[in-house]
Amino acid sequence: MTDRLVITTLDEPSEVHEMHGGELVARWKCLVRRNNMFGPWEAVERSSLPPGAASGVHLHSRTEQFDYVVSGQGVMTINGADHPVAAGDLITTCLGTRHGIRNTGTEDLVWLVIEVSGPGMAEGVPDSGTEDVRAEVIDLREARDVDALDYLAGPLRRARLVHLDPGRTESLVADDQEHVLFTLSGTGTATAGATTVPLRHGVSVGLPHRGAASIEGGPDGVEFFVVSLAVPANAGGAS
Repeated sequence: MTDRLVITTLDEPSEVHEMHGGELVARWKCLVRRNNMFGPWEAVERSSLPPGAASGVHLHSRTEQFDYVVSGQGVMTINGADHPVAAGDLITTCLGTRHGIRNTGTEDLVWLVIEVSGPGMAEGVPDSGTEDVRAEVIDLREARDVDALDYLAGPLRRARLVHLDPGRTESLVADDQEHVLFTLSGTGTATAGATTVPLRHGVSVGLPHRGAASIEGGPDGVEFFVVSLAVPANAGGAS
């Protein structure tokens, strides 16, 4: 087990005025970006909008995306149609989709953005055809585990919600896939080699290629969102 980890907290977020041509001021924090990992990530980000604010409708011409709603409620516009979204919803965005999101609630709308190179847009992301892809809203609290290839054609492979009771563990191994974890609630630890990371709400852990980590639930257990992405066999100079 090696201690390759990318660790981020929610300290010092940036303000983004009129995100994607939207309204009011969003708060934004990059958790993992492509130069931290070996796979074709664009970035994993945490965004929030105050009540009444919006991230404007925009076209995904070269990237695919998962959005996961952490808290609050709003409306996601997908190709001209409005879809109510709330905490626990996962939204899939395939290449060629237009989307935007508005906070229609009374508290901040907080969501994770997992943006990756679309099919044919980067080395190791083949143009595999898009006849089966679709943009959709999925209740991840019910599904718990989503196969990305049921919706997208690029390198994303899986999105999961995981709850670990106190003392229970789960291993994450970055062999043919890299992983990014975002802690939603509770406490726990992520251990890789000699490194142990305390987990609490907002702590993100990226696991680059050839890394491995053991996640353990703390006294009250821990719940986290984790997304996985395929990496080329020669990622990071591997032979």
